[in-house]
Amino acid sequence: ADKSRLDIRLHFARCSTIACPECGQTGLKARDTKEKTWRHMNFFQHVTYITAKVPRVKCKACGVKHVAVPWARSGSGFSLLFEAMIMALAKEMPVNAIAAFVGEHDTRLWRIIHHYVEKGRDAADHSDVEEVGFDETSSKKGHNYVSLFVDMSGPDILFATEGKDASTVSRFKEDLIAHGGAVENIREMCCDMSPAFIKGVEENFPDAELTFDKFHIMKVVNEAVDHVRRAEQKLHPELVRSRYIWLKNPRNLTKRQAAKLDTLTLKKLSLKSAAPIISS
Repeated sequence: ADKSRLDIRLHFARCSTIACPECGQTGLKARDTKEKTWRHMNFFQHVTYITAKVPRVKCKACGVKHVAVPWARSGSGFSLLFEAMIMALAKEMPVNAIAAFVGEHDTRLWRIIHHYVEKGRDAADHSDVEEVGFDETSSKKGHNYVSLFVDMSGPDILFATEGKDASTVSRFKEDLIAHGGAVENIREMCCDMSPAFIKGVEENFPDAELTFDKFHIMKVVNEAVDHVRRAEQKLHPELVRSRYIWLKNPRNLTKRQAAKLDTLTLKKLSLKSAAPIISS
């Protein structure tokens, strides 16, 4: 026997009556049994399994059914406590790392995650959603993107979908309605200055106020400031290596940086206007 493995074996009491797992009819006798095994949480250093002979009952209304066990959901090879642990770890670690940690194939763990995510999504109620923020993020190397839609009044992610074009907003609209939300309830949407996102909002949420988020606005402003500095440093070499002095919040400058910034004012340098700035 494997000394690193612990097996817990369970059986139901003989002559006991069982309720139908479908309709709840009581007083049924076990027709036969089938032995099943579930992976459980480790007991100290031991990999632990629960094995039980699960009875089947014959109900006049529902036919022959396997009795549900209280420690695992139907169709799963894991106990509820083990699945709860996996869902807790999935919020903090990649699934491959969890699989290596618990000694299970990642495909089996993904089945657990998909089950509870889909269950949670089915129960989601978006009827109170009024303010939505969304942005794209890279899902893996290359040009592979996922757009995330969040409720601005709380931390919840409302919807995630592949891509970063206008169709992502259209798919969000369909999902919002499917979960009890309404287009007319959305008062404000916040995103970056992507023409595709702007088009998606205008086509699908025409009554919503569109706000560009501060992060992306400041990014464009900072790029414009650096564009001017690069253009001017050809005539003013003192601007070389001053990039971060211009981009840093003045309140966060050191005394040395603040003094240098003071010497680089437009008036003292007599800087000319830079060439037109074109931002994509």
